[in-house]
Amino acid sequence: MPEQIEDYSVAVAIVGAGPVGLALAIDLGYRGIPFIQIDRAESALDFPTSEAIFVRTMEHFRRWGMADAIRFAGFPPDLKRNVYFMTRILGHELLRMDRPSNREQQELMRAISPEGALWCPKKLFEPLMRARVQSAPQGALWTGWEMTGFSQDADGVSLDLQQVKTGAKRRLRCQYLAACDGASSGIRKSLGIEMQGTFAEGHNFGIYFRSAQLREIMRDRPGVMVDIMNPEAFANLSTVDGNDLWRLIRMMGPADASRLTPQDCLRSALGQMPDGSDVQVEILDARPWAGHTVVADEFRAGRVFLVGDAAHLLWPRGGFGMNTGIGDAVDLSWKLQAMLQGWGGPRLLNSYTPERKPVAARNVAEAASNYKAQMALKVDPDLDKDTPAGAAARTALAEIIRDKRAKEWNTIGVQLGYVYEDSPVIAGEPMPHDPRPFDPGRYEPTTRPGARAPHGWLPDGSSLLDHYGKDFVLVHAPGADTSGLLQAARAIGMPLRALALQDATLCKLYEAPLVLVRPDGHVAWRGNTASGNAGAVLDHARGADLQ
Repeated sequence: MPEQIEDYSVAVAIVGAGPVGLALAIDLGYRGIPFIQIDRAESALDFPTSEAIFVRTMEHFRRWGMADAIRFAGFPPDLKRNVYFMTRILGHELLRMDRPSNREQQELMRAISPEGALWCPKKLFEPLMRARVQSAPQGALWTGWEMTGFSQDADGVSLDLQQVKTGAKRRLRCQYLAACDGASSGIRKSLGIEMQGTFAEGHNFGIYFRSAQLREIMRDRPGVMVDIMNPEAFANLSTVDGNDLWRLIRMMGPADASRLTPQDCLRSALGQMPDGSDVQVEILDARPWAGHTVVADEFRAGRVFLVGDAAHLLWPRGGFGMNTGIGDAVDLSWKLQAMLQGWGGPRLLNSYTPERKPVAARNVAEAASNYKAQMALKVDPDLDKDTPAGAAARTALAEIIRDKRAKEWNTIGVQLGYVYEDSPVIAGEPMPHDPRPFDPGRYEPTTRPGARAPHGWLPDGSSLLDHYGKDFVLVHAPGADTSGLLQAARAIGMPLRALALQDATLCKLYEAPLVLVRPDGHVAWRGNTASGNAGAVLDHARGADLQ
């Protein structure tokens, strides 16, 4: 008997269901686009990673109606997000960086965003994302299935799927395929897309453990992270749940991986109790991993798109990895919507790589800079000793840390300040000369085409950002002529709404009488008038012009 193979079809197929793949599925569902998501694992991986959720990512969660659920997913909202530098947990404190709690951070950001960055490990927020995808009326999450091959033609992509447990087979035909299949992406390799940069730049050992005793030890040091440095080890300790779950990352040389046990790593980082005993821990998982600083040559091949770790790999210093990937997903999603609904032009999808690759390259470089700053710290042999020489060494190292490391936790410019300057669907403007180098800690709101449209509070208590999402929005000052652009949009079936600004402060913030904001919240064009060229403005923004 011939083998039974079930056939399915869908608009978009997503391979991989980590946070980035889930974000793409959620955004497609938000836009009403049918999708099927395929993931080999039956459930989310339990090893905790991706604690830092950036402001921009929270703005996306807000648009999806999930911000409060993420904010209160289980991490204590009032726990200070302080960062400590210590010789060992039971050793000497070198320096403390005071940082507000999740709740306080949102309030502190009100001038530039309705949201604040969060500390919320993936273990807590990923189940909420999965539940959202599983409840999407226009989508499906197929867990326990793997893609065994694919091919594409002018009209779509065909996937061969196999169920991991039973060997059952399915064929899936889609119009577009998103590769969210991670660092070792089989889809990227099948496409022959190379990655440029440095692989395996450093070796690490991650240990996930439970310790109520460590919670008591740290009770007088409320915070979320400790960077540990002593003559034996460099390590990083972070809290997973603000209670008794922890993750330790021990940096090591290639030879150390074969000789050091998890207990060795914990002892060198935590230290020992006054009676000489080890801190009591229950090891839940332990695994080696290597850091990379690489970016794919291309993020697209025909109807197949690389998203997240499939397109770029970053050191986890600064929390850029997942957040950069979710930015990819949001950039891609509305463009797929435009093509599937018929109002996107033939050049629109060409903008994905030139918009997202420069962001990825900058973030990869920034994360690498943080890693190098960490590894460049020199540890005096006396650093952990209770001697005058040890005290002097600790004072000197603290000053270096304060000077060289603080930028890792001050990245609002990275989070909100990226601009799609070289995109083929962004209206170009002469760049104003700015003699200052890029500062990851500086963000200045602007409506320069390609930038994130600025946040501002409206009289009804909503943010301007709450009005961006599924459609293009024409933000305009009182008296500005919107008729040409609105009529041109109706003629081509392009979704466009007008949003009037009445407040003089907001009009000044938006810098021009007319500002065209894309569905992803980035500015496509701005000007004093579109009289006589409304059609050309919209064609450029949707990739339908001939340039």
